Amino acid sequence: MSALPALVFSAGLLASLSVLWVDHVVSLQQSGRSSPLSLVLAGGLGVAIASVAQLTLHDLVLTGAALATATALMVAVSTDLRFGQLADLTSLVIAVSALIAAPRLTVGLGYSEMIMSAATAAAILALAGLYGRIRRGEMGLGAGDIILAGALGLWCPIVTAALGVAFGAGLTLIAGLFLKAGSGARLPFGPGLAAGFILAYVLERLT
Repeated sequence: MSALPALVFSAGLLASLSVLWVDHVVSLQQSGRSSPLSLVLAGGLGVAIASVAQLTLHDLVLTGAALATATALMVAVSTDLRFGQLADLTSLVIAVSALIAAPRLTVGLGYSEMIMSAATAAAILALAGLYGRIRRGEMGLGAGDIILAGALGLWCPIVTAALGVAFGAGLTLIAGLFLKAGSGARLPFGPGLAAGFILAYVLERLT
């Protein structure tokens, strides 16, 4: 049994390297060249979050999950901002990490509530996207955004997931106003969702 945490950590490390490779491939496909800055930022954030997790929690399972999730989320934000593209692998890594680590991190959080949280987050964002499409035309909200919301929702209770989507949508719309995004302009939801869920999760921990 003692080898299991090390195995999970190794899987998290492999997952983080995989999503960094996704960033590299997407950059090559969309711009013809890789982005060392994006790779360094995503990898550096993953290592930083994992280091904090290990120093505070002393749990290799949570450390591996933190490494994989933080790296995947940063890659998702980066590719969505630069190219309007969310790779499915980033959401898959976040979701699998949550299934492994979220019940260990949050006392009382079971798989049934995690699934309900994911469904709630995805449904709220899908309905918001449908409303936006009806009200102002194409907003650029795609299946990748909804899948990412669901993956992030697995990490937290239902109320926190709902708040995460609400915060994320609000931040995205505010950013669109500042950027003067016109009707039909695509608003990248990935960065807003990331910030919204982080904010909601921190607020949950503080209350």
